[in-house]
Amino acid sequence: MVQESKIYEITQMMSDNKVIRGDVNQAASMVKDMLSEKYITPITKAIAAENKKARKNPTREARLLDALKPFMDHKSHTVVDKTIDMLHMMETLRGISAQLPNNAHIPGHMAPLAAASGDASLRGDGVYDVDERCMEHKTAPRLMPIFAIMALAVLAQ
Repeated sequence: MVQESKIYEITQMMSDNKVIRGDVNQAASMVKDMLSEKYITPITKAIAAENKKARKNPTREARLLDALKPFMDHKSHTVVDKTIDMLHMMETLRGISAQLPNNAHIPGHMAPLAAASGDASLRGDGVYDVDERCMEHKTAPRLMPIFAIMALAVLAQ
């Protein structure tokens, strides 16, 4: 009799959508908290630390833009500030990517693709070799894209 009563209680509880929905929400919340604690929080902290380092030691371009602000119209200061923030973000991403493990540690899962393609420039890790002869003539000024972005931002306003 006690067994039948327990089964009846369980079936009553399972038929109530509110109880099931609450349990699913509680389980989802637990999974979200665990993923946040284990993965998202450490990544966020690493990004914040790298961003702090980038802002503490700004690039030459960021320092130049900051030095030019007093000679610009006050309306353009927000565009310059956004550009400087973008430069800091680029440095942050560069710093984070430098901390990532090298692709050379990935097992040779791309080796069959490289062999099958017959392309000698495709390495086993799926990355193409750099053509050094092509890169000899590639020299671009570093500030040109920054000034182009600033000009487009000012024109867009």
